[in-house]
Amino acid sequence: MEATNKRRTGCLQREKNGTWVARVSVRGRTYARTTATKDLERARQFLAGFVAAVERAHPAEPDPGPLLDEWPRYESSPAAARLTAAGRTNRYRAWRRFSTWMRATHPEVADAAGVTHRMADEYIDFFGRGRASMTQNLCISALRDIFRVLCDAHGVDANPWGCVPARFGDTYARRELSDDEVRRLVAAADAAGGEWPRLFALAVYTGLRLGDCCRLTWESVDLAQGLIQVVPHKTRRYAAGRPVTIPVHAQLMAALVATPPAGRRGFVLPALAEDYARRRWRISKALARIFDGAGIVRSVLYEGRTRLTPRATFHSLRHSFVSFAANAGVPLPVVQSIVGHSSTAMTRHYYHANESALRQAVNAIPSFGTACAGARARPARSARSARPPTVVQRLERANKLLARGLVSEAEHAALRARILADV
Repeated sequence: MEATNKRRTGCLQREKNGTWVARVSVRGRTYARTTATKDLERARQFLAGFVAAVERAHPAEPDPGPLLDEWPRYESSPAAARLTAAGRTNRYRAWRRFSTWMRATHPEVADAAGVTHRMADEYIDFFGRGRASMTQNLCISALRDIFRVLCDAHGVDANPWGCVPARFGDTYARRELSDDEVRRLVAAADAAGGEWPRLFALAVYTGLRLGDCCRLTWESVDLAQGLIQVVPHKTRRYAAGRPVTIPVHAQLMAALVATPPAGRRGFVLPALAEDYARRRWRISKALARIFDGAGIVRSVLYEGRTRLTPRATFHSLRHSFVSFAANAGVPLPVVQSIVGHSSTAMTRHYYHANESALRQAVNAIPSFGTACAGARARPARSARSARPPTVVQRLERANKLLARGLVSEAEHAALRARILADV
């Protein structure tokens, strides 16, 4: 396999306005800068300087050591043959990082047979600093699989990674977006123009992922029946190609019928489909501008991490779709069928119950007996007295609680805010 840290000489890509953008890839990461010029010769001069600056900022990696020579044994094994090309590349990167660390800390080890459980523990402590638990666990899984093959090749019984425990407790999924945040996003997408309003309409009213929205074709849309039937790309392999059927929301229908019948061929979003296939970075940059324009913080820095963690992204709209539907009373199995999850457990992972839905669920339980043991049973309320209290009555009760010292000032302010929010 070709080394993943091979450096490119860089390339130029032209924006729609004619401005050239310089792009350089180093060790799997891509760095881009605008040349601020439409002249090709000046853009090439800028690219040469940009490549030199990136090379200075990212010096060559140290020699990975002799353990890297063990990689062909794993690559030719049946375990590696079952992986996709991307999976083998990720395995190679994990093995190269581990081999480089072993050469720096334990240069006496010449092959995989010399790696001990103590060395595996040392490496995972080093690797896990500032990284998420999922990243650390993927590294453990990759090295455990590689050593399973190499230990058999060397005749070693014990896998040094067999007893390395996984790490849990600091995984942060994408959060759902509130009603107000979705409105601001839709307004920002409308301001961006082009195909962005229709893209966000698809995400908000179908819960489809970004790739499925961009690759959606008119053959999957039945406007006469008001249905979208598509096989999600992520579940195409291991869900037997099972399609999902999504009713078309009235707002989405208005956005789709705006395209004349003669133009309903191929992709629903042809420009975004091309960018998703060839220039995905354009979509990422445009989405970042839309989220920033809506005033939504996209990433946060958690304690113990060295990099920002994405929290509000385009995928958050999928979380919002599940939450909106479930909070509106749609059963989770129905939501699961719409979004294409293989189990309701995954749907629950996407479901974020808001306080209003939880309060409504609790208040739906009828009253039984008396408020507390020993209290006198009160006569049944009349139909008129059983009406829910008005906002004024609820505010008066909150003021009485504060006057009696039963709640603090902060609790009283929060209670007033909840009462007024229900108006």
